[in-house]
Amino acid sequence: MPCFKSTRFFVLIALLFSVVTVQAASPNLARVDELVREAVEKNGVPGAVVLVGHRGQVMLRRAYGNAGLRPQTRDMTTDTIFDLASLTKPIATSTAAMLLLEEGKIELDTPVAKYLPVFNSGDKAKITVRHLLTHTAGFVAGGAYWGKTRTVAQMMDDIVASTPRGAPGEKFLYSDFSFITLGALIEAVSGQPLDQFCRERIFVPLGLHNTFFRRNETPLAPEVLSRVAATTADDDTPDTRALVHDPTARAMGGVAGHAGLFSTVNDIARFSQMVLNGGQINGKRLLKPETVRMWLALQTPGLPAERTLGWDMASPYSIRGTLSPLSFGHTGFTGTSLWIDPTSQTAIVLLANSVHAKPSASPTVIRLRRAISNAVASAVTPSTTVVAKAPVQTGLEVLVAEDFKRLEGKKIGVVSNHTAIDRNYRHLVDLMVAKKLDIVALFGPEHGIRGDVDEGISGSSTDAKTGLRVYSLYDYKVPKETRFRPTTEMLQGIDTLVFDIQDIGSRYYTYITTLGYAMEEAAKRKIKVIVLDRPNPIGGHLIEGPDLDLKFSSLAAYHNMPISHGMTVGELALLFNTERKIGADLEVVKMTGWTRNMLFDQTALPWTNPSPNMRNARQAWLYAGVGFLEVLPISVGRGTDTPFELIGAPWLDANTVSAELNARKLPGVSF
Repeated sequence: MPCFKSTRFFVLIALLFSVVTVQAASPNLARVDELVREAVEKNGVPGAVVLVGHRGQVMLRRAYGNAGLRPQTRDMTTDTIFDLASLTKPIATSTAAMLLLEEGKIELDTPVAKYLPVFNSGDKAKITVRHLLTHTAGFVAGGAYWGKTRTVAQMMDDIVASTPRGAPGEKFLYSDFSFITLGALIEAVSGQPLDQFCRERIFVPLGLHNTFFRRNETPLAPEVLSRVAATTADDDTPDTRALVHDPTARAMGGVAGHAGLFSTVNDIARFSQMVLNGGQINGKRLLKPETVRMWLALQTPGLPAERTLGWDMASPYSIRGTLSPLSFGHTGFTGTSLWIDPTSQTAIVLLANSVHAKPSASPTVIRLRRAISNAVASAVTPSTTVVAKAPVQTGLEVLVAEDFKRLEGKKIGVVSNHTAIDRNYRHLVDLMVAKKLDIVALFGPEHGIRGDVDEGISGSSTDAKTGLRVYSLYDYKVPKETRFRPTTEMLQGIDTLVFDIQDIGSRYYTYITTLGYAMEEAAKRKIKVIVLDRPNPIGGHLIEGPDLDLKFSSLAAYHNMPISHGMTVGELALLFNTERKIGADLEVVKMTGWTRNMLFDQTALPWTNPSPNMRNARQAWLYAGVGFLEVLPISVGRGTDTPFELIGAPWLDANTVSAELNARKLPGVSF
């Protein structure tokens, strides 16, 4: 099936730049210092430099041990230059790809063969730029190139001739070949050697004065050479010290898309801050914020390894530890690593010359990286005792903070489902029962009061947890004039109706129609309505799509507003009450801390699937553009692992349809 991926839809999930966490101003990083010191002094790592940046400030920067062991020792310093190995992939190559993508010179879902014609045969003709960036091209890990020389063209021939280990897009297979190809593609599109492009477009603009590719035959200035850490297991001599360790990169002359970059902790920290700032630092913008969000968004839904466009999130190589699930980074074989956590605005740089002690990757460094992540997470992540001070409090959490004073003495009906929870996963109804409030009845929308039903619900039932009466507002067996509405019998004895359900930001979602119907019936009976506000998960600025023609009104289409309405559920209640002249005695318990530019991931609130096929905020974003297709005889992925991320039908030729739609060059959309 063709995959519907809008730049706007697909990108705004991973990096969130304005999340605020509650923590001490100066995190205690003594444990990080202890871990690195122990690795160097007791566990065979020759030397290391560590830097932890937090909220734009350097909290820890320290050098340990030796930059070289042979023929004599050299002290490690904080400005020591390291062979970054695979950190080349995100810092140089994928950054370069984002620049070209932003300029419209490459497209993620365009076949690589458009830029490198040598790939225009067999299954390799199906490989796209996205496949390269996410290690899903099906390439083997790499080749044996010790003591050999290869031009870029020869490497492309080798890669094309290699036997794939899977079809493009089928599985995650970490491969140097992917980024070597990407480096060649960047050269072909830009018309510049990769090292020159990166120097002129990335390193110089960002002020990364100690970041460079070193071609094998190019001598380094003595001052620079003296600061380069020994990398190989051979003696540390000027002839070997600054040659790239990776054999394939060395065979290619020292410049390749997968390895070859040298840098310092200070330069990498500066690069990281640019990323955390959404593409700019000190007034110099390298990338647009929307490009950065796309760069760092999860690109491998449904695969066991979570990868972005060049970064690791959760794969067998991840060193995330207990840092935020939104965090991302990369490691390098020589002992290097970078991990960035946007939720706490933290960057962790560890540069070690572990393979100088022995030719293989050091198990000590592999363990050390994750241990450092855990130590930093403990230092900067808020404890559960202060989590209520997180940036956004829902209407429910405001109600809890007020100790439910608004509901004292009321006879209450509750319209809610499983999304009516606070950040500690406590349900509205359970909290109200604990406060001994007078709850007369519960009203369950589609999927029921606890979200455990995926079909129509008839009549009334009893909530297993509280023993309260539950009336269904999703009963197809009642007469049409009362269908989906609370009746006089249901509302008997109630003077206040509380509504708390998470919306997803699209017009065609039955929960907001349930809100409208409940307000109409409450107004007829002089029952007060209290709506507990919740964020619009796709933000408050996006207003797109045609208005509803009211002759097509239904449970999935209540009011004549655009598909993406840009409103919170509380704002919708106010809109319905005014524009439809409902006349309800309406009160909205407003959120605190929410702003219109916030997406759900910026709220620090837990995501709960509002319905079985709405499994993450990305799908809520996609639903706005894909849900309207359900009136057609095609599938939008319901029942698959990635609903609303796929469209298709048995009679549809995926390749033909994708090619035809992509040929139209619709802005912001690829298939």
